[in-house]
Amino acid sequence: MVAIHITGVRFQISDKVKAYVHDKLGALGKFHSALQKVHVTIHPSDKHGYRVDVDMHLPHGKDVVAHDQEETVYSAIDVVCDKCAVQLRKIHDRETHPPRALRA
Repeated sequence: MVAIHITGVRFQISDKVKAYVHDKLGALGKFHSALQKVHVTIHPSDKHGYRVDVDMHLPHGKDVVAHDQEETVYSAIDVVCDKCAVQLRKIHDRETHPPRALRA
C-alpha cells in the first residue's frame, strides 16, 4: 500500500479530488512494487487553472518528480500521473534489464 499525502495550497481539497488522486496514483504501484510514499501538492496557478506537483520516493534514494499546469484539477492530475508512469516504467526497465555492455 502506497502512502499518499495530499496538500492544498490556497485550495480546499474536496473528498472527490482526494478519491481521484488516490485512484490515479494508487494504480502506479504496479510499475514499481517498492513505491513507498507519494506527496501531492495542488495549488491554483496565476496564469493557468491549477498546478499539481507530485514527489514519489523509492528505495535507494531514487525519486520521481513531476508537475503540470492545466485548466482543471482533474486534467492536471491525469497529465502528472502519465508523466510519473513514464518515469516509473523507465526506472523499472533499468532495474530489471541490464545494459547491453554488461550482458556480453
